[in-house]
Amino acid sequence: MNQLRKDYLLNRWVIIAKKRGKRPHDFFQISRTKRMEGVCSFCPGNEHMTPPEIDRVEEAGEWIIRCFPNKFPATVREKGLSKRNLLTKMSAYGIHEIIVETPEHDVELGDLSFEHIRKILDMYIKRLIEIKKDRKIKYVSIFKNKGEIAGASIEHSHTQIIAIPIIPPIIRAELNAIKRYKRGKNRCILCDIWKMEMKSRRKIFEDKYIAAFAPYASISPFEVWIMPKNHVPSLERLSSKEKDSFAKTLKIILDVLNKTLNYPPYNFYFHLSPDKEDMHLHLELLPRLSKWGGFELSNNIIINTMSPEMAAKHYRDEI
Repeated sequence: MNQLRKDYLLNRWVIIAKKRGKRPHDFFQISRTKRMEGVCSFCPGNEHMTPPEIDRVEEAGEWIIRCFPNKFPATVREKGLSKRNLLTKMSAYGIHEIIVETPEHDVELGDLSFEHIRKILDMYIKRLIEIKKDRKIKYVSIFKNKGEIAGASIEHSHTQIIAIPIIPPIIRAELNAIKRYKRGKNRCILCDIWKMEMKSRRKIFEDKYIAAFAPYASISPFEVWIMPKNHVPSLERLSSKEKDSFAKTLKIILDVLNKTLNYPPYNFYFHLSPDKEDMHLHLELLPRLSKWGGFELSNNIIINTMSPEMAAKHYRDEI
C-alpha cells in the first residue's frame, strides 16, 4: 500500500505511491537530445568568452578543468540591509563561480575517469577553502544542474558554486534537527542514519570510507545520498582516502544512471557545515524524472512513484 514517510531531518513528508509505482525501465530517457548552442563559451579556444580565469588544472600543457566567475552572477560582492514594515531586503552579497569539468563538450561527468572526478573534487575543495576566507560569507553551496529540465542553461558539463551571507533555511533546519538528536542521544543523527541504512533494503553501496543509499523519504525516483562514514563536517576535512572513495562512489552511481536510464537529467548538491556548526557532510543526487503538480506545490508534499527500496535494488543489481 501507499505510505506517507517523513524525512529524517526535515518536517517534510513524501507519499511513496507504490500503487502508482513505476518500474526502473519506465524512466528510461528515449533520447539524449542535444540543444544547438552555436559557439560554446566553455569549450577550448573560447576562453576569451568567459570572465578572467580563477584557477585551472592542466595535463600536457592543456587545461582539463577551469574555474572562473559566472558571467551572469546571482550574487556579487556588494552589501546592504534594509527593513521597512513587513519587507526585508539586503544586497545579494556573495560569490558565484563556474567549474568547467572537462574540455570535451559532449562528455558528461559520469563519462570521466575516477581520477578526473577526483581532480574535480579537489577543485571544489580548493575553491571552498579560498571562498571561506571572506568572513561575510556564511554558507557555500556547491551544486550541479545536468540537463535543461534540471536547470542547466549550458549543456557543457559544469558545476556551480554560490556563496551567500546567510545560512539557508533548509540547512538551518537540518542543523537544528542534528542538535536536538545530539542533546537526546549524544550522537550524530546522520552517523546513525548511514549505519541503519547499510543494514536496510535501501542500501546501494559501501566501502571502508563511504556509504551510499536511497533515502527513506526520497522525493525523486532513484534519489541517492552519499556520505563519509566518519563524522566529517565539510569537504575540506576529508582525508585523501575518503576523497578517493567519494569520487569512486559518485562515478559508480552515475555509471548506473547513465547506462540504465540513458543519461537522465539530474541535480546534485552538497550539504556542508557552516563555520562553528556541526553538519555531517553529504551529497544528495536527484534525477529529474517526474513532474510536480498542484498537490506538490500547494502542500509541499511530494508524490514519488518509485519506492527507495526498489530504486536501491536496481542500483545494487547494476553495480
